[in-house]
Amino acid sequence: MALGTLYRYFPSKEHLLVSAMLRQIGDLATRLSIKPPAGSEPAERVIDVLRRSNHSLQRQPRFALAVIKALASGDETVAPAVRQVRESMRSIILGAIGEVDTTPRDEMVGEILEEVWFSALVGWISGVDSSGSVIRKLEDATSLLFEGRP
Repeated sequence: MALGTLYRYFPSKEHLLVSAMLRQIGDLATRLSIKPPAGSEPAERVIDVLRRSNHSLQRQPRFALAVIKALASGDETVAPAVRQVRESMRSIILGAIGEVDTTPRDEMVGEILEEVWFSALVGWISGVDSSGSVIRKLEDATSLLFEGRP
């Protein structure tokens, strides 16, 4: 495909990369509908989803690096697509919680875990943290957020 054709559909490299990430999250949602998250408790299911997402990204470290940089670029024109990526990931997390009607607390848990996910990925791609620290942080955050949950 010619570069000019790409830029007809994507105004910038960041748009292209964020769109690719959105597609990957959509693929994750499809895989989760075929093989639902493992676990009898919401925290177990959320951790399973986050592990799968993390594994998928870490299999392609150069892609992950480029996408996460695009997500954090601060480009205002990319912000709607970034918002869509983050909302999609949050929706997947809420789906793993498994409640028919999500509560405000569930929404907050989903938002916090999505923020931890993004922050941990930035730490990984910047070389501050190891790849293994991403899932460890997500597991720790999930455990803390679900501790004492009714």
